[in-house]
Amino acid sequence: MHIIREGRCALASAFASYKYIIMYGQIEAFNNVCCAYFLINFSEYCWVFMDGIWMLTMSLTLPLSQAADRLSPSRPTASLLGPLTLSSVCGILFWNLVFAILSMFILFHQDWFQCRKWDNEDASNLSVIGDNYESETLFLITGLQYITTAIAYNFGYEFRQGWRRNKWFVLAAATFIALHVYITLIPGKLSCVFRVNCDNDNVLYSVANGKTIPIQNAFHTTVMPVSFRWTLLILMALNTACIVAWDYYVVNGTRRRLGERKRDASAKFVMKSDLSLHEADGEALT
Repeated sequence: MHIIREGRCALASAFASYKYIIMYGQIEAFNNVCCAYFLINFSEYCWVFMDGIWMLTMSLTLPLSQAADRLSPSRPTASLLGPLTLSSVCGILFWNLVFAILSMFILFHQDWFQCRKWDNEDASNLSVIGDNYESETLFLITGLQYITTAIAYNFGYEFRQGWRRNKWFVLAAATFIALHVYITLIPGKLSCVFRVNCDNDNVLYSVANGKTIPIQNAFHTTVMPVSFRWTLLILMALNTACIVAWDYYVVNGTRRRLGERKRDASAKFVMKSDLSLHEADGEALT
Protein backbone atom coordinates (compact mmCIF):
# COMPACT_ATOMS: atom_id res chain seq x y z
CA MET A 1 0.00 0.00 0.00
CA HIS A 2 2.79 2.44 0.91
CA ILE A 3 4.66 1.70 -2.33
CA ILE A 4 1.51 2.34 -4.38
CA ARG A 5 0.94 5.70 -2.66
CA GLU A 6 4.55 6.72 -3.30
CA GLY A 7 4.35 5.61 -6.92
CA ARG A 8 1.18 7.59 -7.58
CA CYS A 9 2.69 10.63 -5.86
CA ALA A 10 5.82 10.36 -8.01
CA LEU A 11 3.76 10.09 -11.19
CA ALA A 12 1.51 13.04 -10.27
CA SER A 13 4.55 15.15 -9.31
CA ALA A 14 6.30 14.30 -12.58
CA PHE A 15 3.26 15.38 -14.59
CA ALA A 16 2.93 18.59 -12.55
CA SER A 17 6.54 19.48 -13.40
CA TYR A 18 6.01 18.43 -17.02
CA LYS A 19 2.99 20.72 -17.41
CA TYR A 20 4.77 23.59 -15.69
CA ILE A 21 7.77 23.39 -18.03
CA ILE A 22 5.38 23.39 -21.01
CA MET A 23 3.64 26.49 -19.66
CA TYR A 24 6.98 28.18 -19.03
CA GLY A 25 7.88 27.67 -22.68
CA GLN A 26 4.53 29.03 -23.85
CA ILE A 27 4.79 32.17 -21.69
CA GLU A 28 8.37 32.68 -22.86
CA ALA A 29 7.34 32.30 -26.50
CA PHE A 30 4.53 34.83 -26.08
CA ASN A 31 6.93 37.34 -24.49
CA ASN A 32 9.43 36.93 -27.30
CA VAL A 33 6.73 37.42 -29.94
CA CYS A 34 5.54 40.61 -28.22
CA CYS A 35 9.09 41.91 -27.88
CA ALA A 36 9.70 41.34 -31.58
CA TYR A 37 6.38 42.88 -32.63
CA PHE A 38 6.62 46.04 -30.50
CA LEU A 39 10.43 46.35 -30.86
CA ILE A 40 10.85 46.26 -27.09
CA ASN A 41 12.90 44.23 -24.65
CA PHE A 42 12.93 43.37 -20.96
CA SER A 43 15.74 44.56 -18.73
CA GLU A 44 18.60 42.19 -17.93
CA TYR A 45 17.34 41.43 -14.44
CA CYS A 46 13.84 40.69 -15.78
CA TRP A 47 15.33 37.93 -17.92
CA VAL A 48 17.49 36.70 -15.04
CA PHE A 49 14.49 36.29 -12.76
CA MET A 50 12.12 34.87 -15.38
CA ASP A 51 14.47 32.39 -17.03
CA GLY A 52 16.65 31.67 -14.04
CA ILE A 53 15.46 32.29 -10.50
CA TRP A 54 11.69 31.96 -10.82
CA MET A 55 11.57 29.09 -13.30
CA LEU A 56 14.30 27.03 -11.64
CA THR A 57 13.00 27.56 -8.12
CA MET A 58 9.41 26.70 -9.00
CA SER A 59 10.33 23.65 -11.07
CA LEU A 60 12.66 22.31 -8.36
CA THR A 61 10.30 22.80 -5.41
CA LEU A 62 7.09 21.81 -7.19
CA PRO A 63 7.70 18.02 -7.05
CA LEU A 64 8.85 18.06 -3.39
CA SER A 65 5.39 17.26 -2.06
CA GLN A 66 5.09 14.00 -0.13
CA ALA A 67 2.66 11.18 -0.91
CA ALA A 68 -0.93 11.43 0.29
CA ASP A 69 -1.68 9.89 3.67
CA ARG A 70 -4.35 7.60 2.23
CA LEU A 71 -4.46 5.60 -0.96
CA SER A 72 -6.60 7.33 -3.57
CA PRO A 73 -9.49 5.41 -5.12
CA SER A 74 -8.27 6.28 -8.63
CA ARG A 75 -4.96 6.49 -10.47
CA PRO A 76 -3.29 9.64 -11.84
CA THR A 77 -3.11 10.05 -15.58
CA ALA A 78 -0.14 8.49 -17.34
CA SER A 79 -0.76 10.03 -20.77
CA LEU A 80 1.44 12.94 -21.86
CA LEU A 81 -1.07 13.98 -24.52
CA GLY A 82 -4.23 12.70 -22.88
CA PRO A 83 -7.37 14.83 -22.41
CA LEU A 84 -6.57 15.56 -18.75
CA THR A 85 -3.07 16.84 -19.52
CA LEU A 86 -4.05 18.84 -22.60
CA SER A 87 -7.13 20.41 -20.99
CA SER A 88 -5.03 21.52 -18.03
CA VAL A 89 -2.25 23.03 -20.16
CA CYS A 90 -4.45 24.57 -22.85
CA GLY A 91 -6.91 26.03 -20.34
CA ILE A 92 -4.24 27.74 -18.26
CA LEU A 93 -2.49 28.93 -21.42
CA PHE A 94 -5.77 30.45 -22.61
CA TRP A 95 -6.31 32.41 -19.39
CA ASN A 96 -2.70 33.58 -19.27
CA LEU A 97 -2.93 34.90 -22.83
CA VAL A 98 -6.27 36.56 -22.14
CA PHE A 99 -4.92 38.58 -19.23
CA ALA A 100 -1.65 39.41 -20.96
CA ILE A 101 -3.49 40.76 -24.01
CA LEU A 102 -6.06 42.51 -21.79
CA SER A 103 -3.30 44.30 -19.88
CA MET A 104 -1.79 45.62 -23.11
CA PHE A 105 -5.22 46.67 -24.36
CA ILE A 106 -5.87 48.62 -21.15
CA LEU A 107 -2.42 50.21 -21.35
CA PHE A 108 -2.97 51.43 -24.90
CA HIS A 109 -6.21 53.12 -23.83
CA GLN A 110 -4.69 55.14 -20.98
CA ASP A 111 -4.77 58.91 -21.39
CA TRP A 112 -1.20 59.28 -20.17
CA PHE A 113 0.26 56.56 -22.37
CA GLN A 114 2.35 57.42 -25.40
CA CYS A 115 3.87 54.70 -27.56
CA ARG A 116 7.65 54.87 -27.81
CA LYS A 117 9.20 55.74 -31.15
CA TRP A 118 12.67 54.56 -32.17
CA ASP A 119 14.99 55.35 -35.01
CA ASN A 120 17.08 52.70 -36.71
CA GLU A 121 20.04 53.07 -34.36
CA ASP A 122 17.95 52.96 -31.17
CA ALA A 123 16.14 49.78 -32.17
CA SER A 124 19.42 47.89 -32.29
CA ASN A 125 20.37 48.90 -28.73
CA LEU A 126 18.76 46.50 -26.25
CA SER A 127 19.28 48.82 -23.29
CA VAL A 128 17.43 51.61 -25.08
CA ILE A 129 14.35 49.65 -26.11
CA GLY A 130 13.83 48.24 -22.62
CA ASP A 131 12.65 51.42 -20.86
CA ASN A 132 9.03 51.71 -21.93
CA TYR A 133 5.59 51.05 -20.53
CA GLU A 134 4.87 48.22 -22.94
CA SER A 135 7.67 45.97 -21.71
CA GLU A 136 7.04 47.04 -18.12
CA THR A 137 3.38 46.05 -18.24
CA LEU A 138 4.14 42.81 -20.05
CA PHE A 139 6.78 41.86 -17.51
CA LEU A 140 4.54 42.53 -14.52
CA ILE A 141 1.67 40.43 -15.90
CA THR A 142 3.52 37.55 -17.51
CA GLY A 143 6.30 37.53 -14.90
CA LEU A 144 3.79 36.66 -12.20
CA GLN A 145 2.42 33.91 -14.42
CA TYR A 146 5.72 32.04 -14.01
CA ILE A 147 4.84 31.78 -10.31
CA THR A 148 1.06 31.43 -10.31
CA THR A 149 1.08 28.71 -12.96
CA ALA A 150 3.24 26.62 -10.63
CA ILE A 151 0.77 27.34 -7.81
CA ALA A 152 -2.06 25.93 -9.91
CA TYR A 153 -0.07 22.72 -10.44
CA ASN A 154 0.98 22.41 -6.78
CA PHE A 155 -2.37 21.05 -5.61
CA GLY A 156 -1.95 17.48 -4.48
CA TYR A 157 -5.55 16.35 -5.01
CA GLU A 158 -5.75 12.76 -3.76
CA PHE A 159 -2.27 11.69 -4.87
CA ARG A 160 -0.02 14.14 -3.02
CA GLN A 161 -0.29 15.94 0.29
CA GLY A 162 -2.07 19.29 0.46
CA TRP A 163 -0.43 22.28 -1.18
CA ARG A 164 0.40 23.92 2.17
CA ARG A 165 2.51 20.95 3.23
CA ASN A 166 4.95 21.55 0.37
CA LYS A 167 6.72 24.07 2.59
CA TRP A 168 9.69 24.98 0.41
CA PHE A 169 7.41 25.66 -2.54
CA VAL A 170 5.00 27.78 -0.47
CA LEU A 171 7.91 29.78 0.97
CA ALA A 172 9.40 30.45 -2.46
CA ALA A 173 6.06 31.34 -4.05
CA ALA A 174 5.08 33.68 -1.20
CA THR A 175 8.46 35.45 -1.38
CA PHE A 176 8.31 35.94 -5.13
CA ILE A 177 4.70 37.14 -5.07
CA ALA A 178 5.49 39.64 -2.30
CA LEU A 179 8.41 40.94 -4.38
CA HIS A 180 6.22 41.23 -7.45
CA VAL A 181 3.46 43.11 -5.62
CA TYR A 182 6.01 45.44 -4.05
CA ILE A 183 7.68 46.46 -7.31
CA THR A 184 4.26 46.90 -8.90
CA LEU A 185 2.96 49.32 -6.29
CA ILE A 186 6.03 51.04 -4.82
CA PRO A 187 8.63 52.86 -6.95
CA GLY A 188 12.16 52.86 -5.57
CA LYS A 189 15.55 51.18 -5.57
CA LEU A 190 14.10 47.67 -5.56
CA SER A 191 11.76 48.30 -8.49
CA CYS A 192 14.64 49.93 -10.37
CA VAL A 193 16.45 46.58 -10.33
CA PHE A 194 13.90 45.55 -12.99
CA ARG A 195 13.69 49.08 -14.52
CA VAL A 196 10.04 49.02 -13.40
CA ASN A 197 8.46 52.09 -11.76
CA CYS A 198 11.90 53.67 -11.93
CA ASP A 199 13.31 57.15 -12.42
CA ASN A 200 16.82 58.49 -12.77
CA ASP A 201 17.08 59.26 -9.05
CA ASN A 202 16.92 55.55 -8.20
CA VAL A 203 18.44 53.92 -11.28
CA LEU A 204 21.08 51.27 -10.54
CA TYR A 205 24.25 50.02 -12.18
CA SER A 206 23.95 47.80 -15.22
CA VAL A 207 25.16 44.23 -14.97
CA ALA A 208 26.48 44.31 -18.54
CA ASN A 209 28.92 47.23 -18.30
CA GLY A 210 28.93 48.27 -14.63
CA LYS A 211 27.74 51.79 -15.43
CA THR A 212 24.66 53.70 -14.43
CA ILE A 213 22.39 53.85 -17.47
CA PRO A 214 19.69 56.55 -17.17
CA ILE A 215 16.13 55.80 -18.19
CA GLN A 216 16.15 55.68 -21.98
CA ASN A 217 12.94 57.42 -22.91
CA ALA A 218 11.70 60.96 -23.46
CA PHE A 219 10.09 61.08 -20.00
CA HIS A 220 13.18 59.81 -18.12
CA THR A 221 10.94 57.63 -16.00
CA THR A 222 8.96 54.42 -16.12
CA VAL A 223 6.86 55.21 -13.06
CA MET A 224 3.21 54.45 -13.79
CA PRO A 225 0.19 56.27 -12.29
CA VAL A 226 -1.06 54.79 -9.03
CA SER A 227 -4.46 53.92 -10.50
CA PHE A 228 -2.87 51.89 -13.30
CA ARG A 229 -0.62 50.06 -10.83
CA TRP A 230 -3.69 48.92 -8.91
CA THR A 231 -5.36 47.96 -12.18
CA LEU A 232 -2.42 45.69 -12.97
CA LEU A 233 -2.57 44.20 -9.47
CA ILE A 234 -6.27 43.43 -9.92
CA LEU A 235 -5.52 41.77 -13.26
CA MET A 236 -2.82 39.65 -11.62
CA ALA A 237 -5.24 38.54 -8.89
CA LEU A 238 -7.96 37.69 -11.41
CA ASN A 239 -5.45 35.85 -13.58
CA THR A 240 -4.35 33.77 -10.60
CA ALA A 241 -7.93 33.01 -9.56
CA CYS A 242 -8.91 31.93 -13.08
CA ILE A 243 -6.03 29.51 -13.64
CA VAL A 244 -6.34 27.99 -10.16
CA ALA A 245 -10.10 27.58 -10.54
CA TRP A 246 -9.68 26.07 -14.00
CA ASP A 247 -7.20 23.41 -12.93
CA TYR A 248 -8.78 22.67 -9.54
CA TYR A 249 -12.50 22.77 -10.28
CA VAL A 250 -12.86 22.27 -14.04
CA VAL A 251 -10.06 19.86 -14.98
CA ASN A 252 -9.63 17.84 -11.82
CA GLY A 253 -13.25 18.31 -10.74
CA THR A 254 -14.34 16.70 -14.01
CA ARG A 255 -11.78 13.92 -13.49
CA ARG A 256 -13.13 13.19 -10.01
CA ARG A 257 -16.74 13.12 -11.20
CA LEU A 258 -15.90 10.80 -14.10
CA GLY A 259 -13.91 8.57 -11.73
CA GLU A 260 -16.84 8.36 -9.33
CA ARG A 261 -19.20 7.41 -12.15
CA LYS A 262 -16.80 4.75 -13.37
CA ARG A 263 -16.48 3.32 -9.86
CA ASP A 264 -20.26 3.34 -9.39
CA ALA A 265 -20.73 1.56 -12.71
CA SER A 266 -18.08 -1.02 -11.76
CA ALA A 267 -19.72 -1.56 -8.37
CA LYS A 268 -23.12 -2.08 -9.98
CA PHE A 269 -21.62 -4.53 -12.46
CA VAL A 270 -19.98 -6.49 -9.63
CA MET A 271 -23.25 -6.53 -7.68
CA LYS A 272 -25.16 -7.80 -10.70
CA SER A 273 -22.52 -10.46 -11.31
CA ASP A 274 -22.67 -11.60 -7.70
CA LEU A 275 -26.46 -11.67 -7.84
CA SER A 276 -26.41 -13.72 -11.02
CA LEU A 277 -23.96 -16.19 -9.51
CA HIS A 278 -26.08 -16.45 -6.38
CA GLU A 279 -29.20 -17.13 -8.41
CA ALA A 280 -27.34 -19.71 -10.50
CA ASP A 281 -26.12 -21.46 -7.35
CA GLY A 282 -29.66 -21.48 -5.98
CA GLU A 283 -31.06 -23.03 -9.14
CA ALA A 284 -28.29 -25.66 -9.10
CA LEU A 285 -29.17 -26.64 -5.52
CA THR A 286 -32.84 -26.98 -6.34
